[in-house]
Amino acid sequence: RECQPRKRHSNEETKMLVQPATVISQQSTMRACTMYSHVPPHQVRLGKTGQQHNGFRAFSSRHVARASRRSRFIVRASSAKQEGVQIPTFLNNTPHLRETRQFFYKDIADSIVRAVEGGEKRMRVKSEFPEMNTDMDVYRIGTALEMIRVMVTELVQDGKRVKICVQGSMGQGVFQGLPLSLAGVRRIMEAMDWGEDMLGNFINLAEVGPDQVQPNDDVIIVFSPTSIVGSSIIPTLEAMCETIGDRPVILFNPRIGDIPSSGGVMQVRGRQGRMDFENTFETVYHFRLLYNKPYHFPIYGALRKSYGAEWEIYKRKSITKKEENYALTPVTFKKEPNAEQITRAIRG
Repeated sequence: RECQPRKRHSNEETKMLVQPATVISQQSTMRACTMYSHVPPHQVRLGKTGQQHNGFRAFSSRHVARASRRSRFIVRASSAKQEGVQIPTFLNNTPHLRETRQFFYKDIADSIVRAVEGGEKRMRVKSEFPEMNTDMDVYRIGTALEMIRVMVTELVQDGKRVKICVQGSMGQGVFQGLPLSLAGVRRIMEAMDWGEDMLGNFINLAEVGPDQVQPNDDVIIVFSPTSIVGSSIIPTLEAMCETIGDRPVILFNPRIGDIPSSGGVMQVRGRQGRMDFENTFETVYHFRLLYNKPYHFPIYGALRKSYGAEWEIYKRKSITKKEENYALTPVTFKKEPNAEQITRAIRG
């Protein structure tokens, strides 16, 4: 039998062999690269270790073939664990479609009902798609109120008496004021259709304060508590939570972080106490779009968490000019991921 010379792969064939190994997750790829090239993980992306392809080192065809065979099992194992939800597309088009709003209404309401049934006491929820983002000029108060109505209706159907609290004016003298996003909200709520004989019986409206809590209130929802320049909402919330006791209280889209001002309010003094109080609330639902801050375009993906699940990162993929989707990344987090972790998941 004649001996045939060993076939050498061309550069194009080598690239084709490298390509399957790049579809697996970053962590699995780095493990495969370390196994077959003996390169430390922290040097895999460095250009000094050899020729690169899509950010990874190009190996010999024999090693890449082994890594690609191994990657098939890795891809199957990771995809089997992925579930996620089907996030509506083209969220940068406003006003949103009714189907888009209904998705977010149902998504947050399901998490809240399960959290209350699960025995959670201090909860916080955040839904920040474009029509719910107060930092954008397309913010729509009607969408926020419709979401509150769906949440409250779901709780009332379980036999709960719900109280919705909206903060009033804060500050003193010339510094007295109300956040623009809350202006007129209480009056609109009073004119909304909550259902026959619901308002005043199972659903009640009030301001934020310890004197507004009644013994027959089963669940208290604080609508978008917001600190303003020169006045913090946290002391009022603390006193209110002490009166509520072990009953469920939900902060809806809270903005209670410190806003330093020249008046010496919300400075270093007392900051740790305010942070400790904020940390007593468990995040039972969270959704926001991911941008390259400070810009709100383009949309790179979404960050989502529902009750009982870990933090999920979705990557936005543009298929055609009229078609896109949000793909769930393989990595999930037990705590809210920071900017670096989100960037790695989106670019991985």
